[in-house]
Amino acid sequence: MKTFGTGIKDKLSVIILSYAIDDDIYEMNRRALKSLIESETWTDDNLQVLLIESKKDSNYTYPFPNVDVLIPNEDFGFHKFFNIGINKTDGEYIAFCNNDIIFKPGWFREIKKVADAHKRLKCFSPIDDSGDYPKMTPEALPRDKDYYKGWDHQKHFAPWCFVWKRKVFDITGPFDETFDLYGADGDELFTLSRNALWSVVCTKSVVNHLAGQTTIVKQSNIDNKYRITDYDKYPLTDFEIKHNYQWLYDDYRFYEAFHKMKKKWGIENTALWLQRKITKCPLINYRPINLALFSKNGNLLFTKLRGIKS
Repeated sequence: MKTFGTGIKDKLSVIILSYAIDDDIYEMNRRALKSLIESETWTDDNLQVLLIESKKDSNYTYPFPNVDVLIPNEDFGFHKFFNIGINKTDGEYIAFCNNDIIFKPGWFREIKKVADAHKRLKCFSPIDDSGDYPKMTPEALPRDKDYYKGWDHQKHFAPWCFVWKRKVFDITGPFDETFDLYGADGDELFTLSRNALWSVVCTKSVVNHLAGQTTIVKQSNIDNKYRITDYDKYPLTDFEIKHNYQWLYDDYRFYEAFHKMKKKWGIENTALWLQRKITKCPLINYRPINLALFSKNGNLLFTKLRGIKS
């Protein structure tokens, strides 16, 4: 890889999760990697790519510079594999990525511009400008500003590609491996909220998420494979029934993730309400306060104050 000035001074480690069960997924991986390599004029010192493969007998190869493939012995876990990637890389910035995205030219350079201009910001996402995500359209995020901060899912935070400074994990600790896939993005956002770390969407940084093409989606399209039919084994509370959470029965993985979130964070609606309040009054985004607000006890207190019976 050529070495010459790019304006990118700090090393980026890109972690991409894959489960290449067929040639279609392999070609998707190649497309993502090719777009990443071509998105900037990288040097050997400022790009490191680790593709973590879940298919244990995979023999696919990727002839791109600075790309390594790791097949862990452990069973797949979304946060588990990201934690493995964190420990196997050394960039100041870490991008956590699906394999179904296309990186547009300059996507990381634009994140770095925001990061360099605002040293206190540590967590970033690009936008998807395909129009598939209403919260990221020019109407929702006017392009006259380079960035917006908050914790709104798929607005301030793109779960398919987000970039955090490595020092974030000195504050938050590693990802919670309780969340093997479902519920992971919600846990990530509540963790940022609890630690008063803004999630920042950069409007000039663009990737396209090819939603619906991953292995997970392919496997989930099997009719009724994961649908809950034993309602006694998977009960809903009166609160959940009243607020139309019957969709949890569509997939037992949704049900399990929902209740993992509830056990850790309390009532989701209350935590989201707190996020919105702090976003409107950013001066109160202060870690000692947020540690209390986003604790389980804090959530239960505000749930009661809001008159919600959980």
